[in-house]
Amino acid sequence: MTKFCKEKQFARTDSIMEKIQFFKKQPDSGNREQALNLLAQIQQEAMTVGTVMEAERNDYYSQIKELERLCELLYQMSMSLDNKGTLSTLEQESEIILKNLKGELRAVSPKREVVFLPYQVSMWDSLESVWMAAEEDAEADSYVVPIPYYDVLPDGSLGQLHDQSAEYPKDIVITPYQGYLLEERHPDVIFIHNPYDGCNSVTRVPELFYASRIKKCTEQLVYIPYFVSEEGGPSDHFCYMPGVLFADKAVVQPGVIYEKYCRIYTQALKENGWEGILAPAEEKFMPLDSPKFDKILNTSCGVRDVPKHWRNVIWKPDGTRKKIVLYDLTVINLLGNQGQALLKVERVFQLYRERSDEVVLLWRPHPLLLSTINAMRPQLKEAYLMLVRQIQEGNWGIFDNTPDPNLALALSDAYYGDCSSLMTVYRATGKPYKVQDVQEDEEQEFLMEVLKENAIEQKDSSGIAGQKEQAGSRIYYAIMSGSK
Repeated sequence: MTKFCKEKQFARTDSIMEKIQFFKKQPDSGNREQALNLLAQIQQEAMTVGTVMEAERNDYYSQIKELERLCELLYQMSMSLDNKGTLSTLEQESEIILKNLKGELRAVSPKREVVFLPYQVSMWDSLESVWMAAEEDAEADSYVVPIPYYDVLPDGSLGQLHDQSAEYPKDIVITPYQGYLLEERHPDVIFIHNPYDGCNSVTRVPELFYASRIKKCTEQLVYIPYFVSEEGGPSDHFCYMPGVLFADKAVVQPGVIYEKYCRIYTQALKENGWEGILAPAEEKFMPLDSPKFDKILNTSCGVRDVPKHWRNVIWKPDGTRKKIVLYDLTVINLLGNQGQALLKVERVFQLYRERSDEVVLLWRPHPLLLSTINAMRPQLKEAYLMLVRQIQEGNWGIFDNTPDPNLALALSDAYYGDCSSLMTVYRATGKPYKVQDVQEDEEQEFLMEVLKENAIEQKDSSGIAGQKEQAGSRIYYAIMSGSK
């Protein structure tokens, strides 16, 4: 429990005590409706204290039970307004509970609190190694609070609400977003990877979790992109999305990518009159690299890690394993090339069907591809779903819609597809890769290189791993050193 949270709950118990004492002083002929409203207010405040304590890492079981008893006493009071003797006894019992609770709150030793607010489980690898460092910090409590998101419909309205909390790895203790009251708890640091607020035309988080809102609920808001970029850096607009603008710190890749963020962000400040209002680039951006590299360089893949229906496709009858090519189709390619991109997928499918005795195509399209089609290219939906059915129903390939992309990254022997964040991370493994050209038939040439033993020299990735495996720890302790 943070110092802010402790003081707020202590103040709330004072408020409850004052309201009960005010209730006691009301004349017997007082307004019955007013009395019931006052008791309802007291009960709501008691429930808020209980909700805050219930989400705590520390064990406040006995205090929560006492708060539940207080709520029951308040209910009995509402039913005993005409019985002065019973009412007096209930009031005294309530005051004893509150007095004890205040004493226990006074004795609480505040701790720093770190909260992670992922919104897509497939993007969790952009925060995971930072969370692992937080878990090892004995001086802080960390919480993973997955937040929901809506589909955005073609007319701009909000569609279905998704909550992926149940899809996170089993070793992560998940705190439901409904039970973690940001304003009440006011954590020292909040990490986010969603930069959009209301600017995304495919998905959108509730306004409660906009960066502009949660900035007010913490001492330090930290944005880490859910993607990694090639040397040209991300598209310009990513450098001044709301998550970047409102974050106290933004962790980015070093070198020219860091320089691009600083340059475009500074330009946006000048053009919009934000200078002096938002932090300057040199105070905001931290060139500490991406936790996504930590994940892939520390992921291994054994037979037991492979889903059973994948194994049936990957292993030959004689027990040997086929080569596996990871295939990626991005949102940008689909939007830019529309039907041409899907025709390219058809050609790739045909090639791998023909060579299915030697190689497996592991297709992992962008996790938001179908949502993007629904929102922006609905005319392509049936053609896309037909391709999905082809690979799911055949015995020559794998359709990967699992939450974690790193299994496919670790399992595959080569990468083929669009220039994407997935490809950028893949390069760090040292395994072969090639960017596809939807206008050309170059897929066969690359496949032949993959099938030839030792045809493509695999780069030594040990140097990369040595440089990048500690990104999560570097980020965490750099941030925490500024939060004290």
